[in-house]
This record gives sequence, structure tokens and C-alpha cells, in this order.
Amino acid sequence: MNNKKVQHIPLQGISLITICLNSASTIGRTIESIAAQKDDHVQYIVIDGGSTDGTQEIVSSYEHFVDYFISEPDRGISDAFNKGLNVANMDIVGLINSDDTLLPGAILSVRQAFQSNPEVEVVHGDILLYDGEQFVKQISPAGKWWFPWRLVLFNHPATFVKRDVYKRFGGFSSEFKFAMDDDLFLTWIQEKVQLQYTQVAFVRMQAGGLSGRFAFQVFKEKRKTLLAHGYNPLLVNLQYVARFGVQIAAYLQKIIRDFRTGSMVSTHDHTG
Repeated sequence: MNNKKVQHIPLQGISLITICLNSASTIGRTIESIAAQKDDHVQYIVIDGGSTDGTQEIVSSYEHFVDYFISEPDRGISDAFNKGLNVANMDIVGLINSDDTLLPGAILSVRQAFQSNPEVEVVHGDILLYDGEQFVKQISPAGKWWFPWRLVLFNHPATFVKRDVYKRFGGFSSEFKFAMDDDLFLTWIQEKVQLQYTQVAFVRMQAGGLSGRFAFQVFKEKRKTLLAHGYNPLLVNLQYVARFGVQIAAYLQKIIRDFRTGSMVSTHDHTG
């Protein structure tokens, strides 16, 4: 008989925050993806900016899974995120957009990553990008800040942070409409916060979010954050120009892909 005691590692608490505004068409799927993995050590927070399309009613219908819900006007994305951070009470915090879904097993993978290295303060991974139901690609964070073909330093919906990091360095700056996450990530890098990248997709992201719809405004803000954090102005400006070219090429690829898809559907309908 084996009398060896089994060591039970306590589950790490995770606060997940979703901010939304008029997200009735997507918020239900987001909540369900979290509810499927939720346990007593997961706090789920929804911050609504005063929706008028039925979002509030949908969130309320999931009251057994949503631990904190408020609906009121805010001063933008940063303000909404910070409201969520102010009520988060678990050790680890994740931000899940209202048109994204948490992939199965994501919470388990996040816990394992933190438990395997207690010194780590930020765990970040990949996202699966979809255009409707069509898979586009798996997106990894940029290997270097100056890579122009990578829009993000971190995939913020696939980034999980010890709450103490927010306590030490603050939340999201209201100075930015789009690049508030870059500003914060650059601070963490410069302050030597312990980061760990894991090549695991945590989130399914829907194409066409704010970063896609306002790409060129996003580029301008990203340029501003890099310069504010003291990065080489020449490289920053070269990257800024290169990103315009990369984005235009991406738009052309999408047009070609949509055209081919439409042609295939048209041909199928004609032959049928």
C-alpha cells in the first residue's frame, strides 16, 4: 500500500474582465466560453458602457456566471478596463474582448504556466484569428518591438497578469484611445517585469475589431508610445512607414480572398 501523501496545489484565482458597448450579437458567446471553464476560483467581471441594443439583458441572463456587472457611460476603453481592475480580487487578471471567446482549456493552461514558474508575473500566448467562421491564422506576438509586420507586442486578450503588477505600475492610460495596452506593456518591459511567452492559443479573436477598423490611427498611437518610452526615433519612424505598406498589402489580400470566396459561391449556386 502506498502511503505517500498526494500534494494538492491550490487553484490560482483568476479574474476575467470583459468590457463591452452594444455587443448584443457577440457577448453571449464570450460569456459561454468562460462559463464552460469557470469554477469557484474564477471571478468574471463585465463592464458595459451603457449599451442600448440589448447587451445588458443578455449579460443579466447569465447572472449565475457573471460575478460583477455594471452598465454606465465611461470615458473610453482605458476607463472601462480600469473599472474592471478596480473590482478584480483574484491573483491573476485576464482581459477578454466582447467579440472574442476563451478557447477550451485556456484557464487550465494559464494556471499551469504560472505554477510551473512562480517567479513569472505575466503569461502571454497566441490567438486564433477568424473572419466570421473562416480561420485566418494563428497570431504570435512580435519577437522584436520594431518588426513592422507584427501589429502587437503582446496579444492582450491572451495575456494574463498578476494583479500585483497593476498595483505597482498602474492601469491603462486615458491618454490613448487604442494603444493603451502597448503603453502598459512597454512599461513592464522597461521595469523588468518577469514575462513568459507560451506558444499556446488562449483566445479565438474575431477580425474587424477596433485595431482592424482604425488601423492607421492605431499605428500613430503605437508610434507615440514607442517614442514616449525612449525607443530609437529612426527605427520607430521606419516601422511606422513600413506598417502602412504591410496594412495595405493585408487589405489587398483580404479583397482577393473575399473575391475568390464569392466567385466560388457564385459558381456553386450556378451549377447547382
